[in-house]
Amino acid sequence: MKVHIVGAGPCGSIAAINAARNSHDVVLSEEHPVSGIPENCSGLFSKEGLEGLSSYFDYKKHIINPIHGANIHFVDQVLSVRRKAPVGYVCCRSTIDQSLVAKAESEGARINYNQKISGNFCSTNIIGADGPMSHVASHFSFEKIQRYATTMQATIPYKSEDPQMVEVFLSNSLFPGFFGWIIPQSQDLAEFGAGAVAPHSAIKAWHNILRRKNLPYTKPRGWSIPIKSRKQTSKRHGKYNVLLVGDSAGQVKATTGGGLIFGGNCASIAGKLFHDPPRYDLEWRLRYGPDLFAHSMVHKYLRSQSDSGLKALGRRLKKLNCDDYLSIYGNMDRPTKMMGPQIIKHVLKNICGVS
Repeated sequence: MKVHIVGAGPCGSIAAINAARNSHDVVLSEEHPVSGIPENCSGLFSKEGLEGLSSYFDYKKHIINPIHGANIHFVDQVLSVRRKAPVGYVCCRSTIDQSLVAKAESEGARINYNQKISGNFCSTNIIGADGPMSHVASHFSFEKIQRYATTMQATIPYKSEDPQMVEVFLSNSLFPGFFGWIIPQSQDLAEFGAGAVAPHSAIKAWHNILRRKNLPYTKPRGWSIPIKSRKQTSKRHGKYNVLLVGDSAGQVKATTGGGLIFGGNCASIAGKLFHDPPRYDLEWRLRYGPDLFAHSMVHKYLRSQSDSGLKALGRRLKKLNCDDYLSIYGNMDRPTKMMGPQIIKHVLKNICGVS
């Protein structure tokens, strides 16, 4: 069976690998001359999430810096979450993309670079992995994604006090609906980023994160991130079976904008079920829908708060020693894993003294 995958980013490549492993004829189209360039996304991923995709690429070859935790600024209240062992890694995103394409090709997929698809599909089975402004989605009249964040980011010389800790800045006056961040790549280099939910200005958010550290203006690169999944991510359209994956589908953590881990896992399902759109939609939502929904609810709550509300939230979390809880049970990708009996025990211990 033949499948045409549009977009050779990580999700397109993972879908191609899985389809090829299942003995299908795979054509992968990429509009750029090489995958992974331009590099638009941050390279911070959870260790657990990377381990889950280890059958597709050796993430250890792409590590730039281990991350042990985060200082989360609720305006002026700081919650510090840290573990002794790394919880995540800063990786080179472009080389990850390129290694995944090479893996797809080695599995038998055919890669066509400099090929912009505008309706000239070479199969009736199509997987759209072509980003948040997906041509595949618009061509087949999928309902538009309802909410985006626009982000600005750049790698800047910066001496981190602790190069193994990420800094996250929550403030709806400075970063409306989203956040600012500093991700250390070494002792002397870090990725700075800031975002805002449309229609707020990401440029203003970018100036605000630089002012936060008294840094001169640096020209950033920009990107749009879907922070809400599409209601429908697959359909039968006449003779075509059409699936959307990754940013095209909105399979992204609304809290952070991270899409590789969830998108990659959903792409692995797409590579097996591209001929059965309803089953694909059902399967990825059963597996990953609850966690994506939890991210969405947290994001909705945070963006609804004034800065005074965020400060009060930070104080309450610190009073409940939530930094200790998250240091033990925190999960960057799967918040539902944190919602077991241990959270009830922690709350009772800190409110009532029950051990």
